[in-house]
Amino acid sequence: MFSKFIDDETFYDKEYSNDKFPNTPYYISFRDCTFTNIDFSNSDLERVDFMSCKFKSCDFRNVNFSNNGIKDLTFTNCNLLGIDFSSSTLIDSTINDSNLDYSNFSLVKFNNFKFNNCSLNNSSFNEVKLKKVLFNHCKLCNAEFLHTSLDKIKLNTCDINSIKVSLEDLRGVIVNMNQALDLSLLLGIKIEESD
Repeated sequence: MFSKFIDDETFYDKEYSNDKFPNTPYYISFRDCTFTNIDFSNSDLERVDFMSCKFKSCDFRNVNFSNNGIKDLTFTNCNLLGIDFSSSTLIDSTINDSNLDYSNFSLVKFNNFKFNNCSLNNSSFNEVKLKKVLFNHCKLCNAEFLHTSLDKIKLNTCDINSIKVSLEDLRGVIVNMNQALDLSLLLGIKIEESD
């Protein structure tokens, strides 16, 4: 289904399904394309540019997506376990109902990005810029937010058990009452009932 690529080739408005994405040494681009049940696992996509594309039930396990600019993408029901988005810019995109456990988002710049019903357990968000980012009903257990301000970020619908974050980065985060009690342990606060 995938033709032999040539350097600097761009594909417009194509649909791909039920295939393995080939590793390529070339710079290639996809615009307004749809990928359904495509196996990208263990691929190096650093030279591949996607814009205004949709991914449905695709396998992105252990993919290198670092140093990339991503705009207007939608991932739905995808396996992104261990994906590396480090040093990328992620804009106007959404990930729905997907597994992103053990993902690397270090040094990423987010702008208008949504995670809906995703598992992000044990993922790294180190030195990340979060602008208009929504975490809606996500699992963030053991996720690491280091040198990443959570100011105005809503985590109140998420599971944030054992989240790793500095006190400074927590300032301004929006959480529910139970989460606030759990996060108070980071401050060393001990809660005792009065007699």
